[in-house]
Amino acid sequence: MRWIKPFIITISFLLFSCEIVEAELSNPLDVEYNNSKGITPPAFVFSPDEVSSNSGSNVTLKVNALEVSKVAGAHIQIKYDQNKLSVNSVSQGDWLIDAGQSPVFFYEDDPLTGMINIYYSILADSEDLSGTGVVAFIIFNISAPGQTTVQLTSTTKIVDKENQEIQLNGLGNAVINAQ
Repeated sequence: MRWIKPFIITISFLLFSCEIVEAELSNPLDVEYNNSKGITPPAFVFSPDEVSSNSGSNVTLKVNALEVSKVAGAHIQIKYDQNKLSVNSVSQGDWLIDAGQSPVFFYEDDPLTGMINIYYSILADSEDLSGTGVVAFIIFNISAPGQTTVQLTSTTKIVDKENQEIQLNGLGNAVINAQ
């Protein structure tokens, strides 16, 4: 009988002292996180989707394909504020390379309009090429302080091997905060 009172106190303490923590979703490649922003696969998104840095420094954004299927090619158009950012480099990511492909990748940057066009093509049979991965790495130089948004434009599209457009359900943005 002596142990009942300490047992009840201990159990009561454990039950009432526990705090249920709600998970904070902030991974740009997480489907639930993107759903909360109105983006559902297939989609293209940036990671990170928010960056803070100093004016004069470089930031790297990854352009990610999110659960894209039966892809044979892509045209990805990105708009940035040319008064606050300049492009240092654009390089190919590993999207679909893990599937044994050697995609054709090239880009054009127009610093006068603040527009990057990335072209991505698979020359082999691409019936089953699907997945999530990094399409490109973009290194921006921050030339002025303030907040700016880098966005994937509605011109962005993907096609299958028959050159039929595959509907994208979302295009992400990235916010860069510079001091």
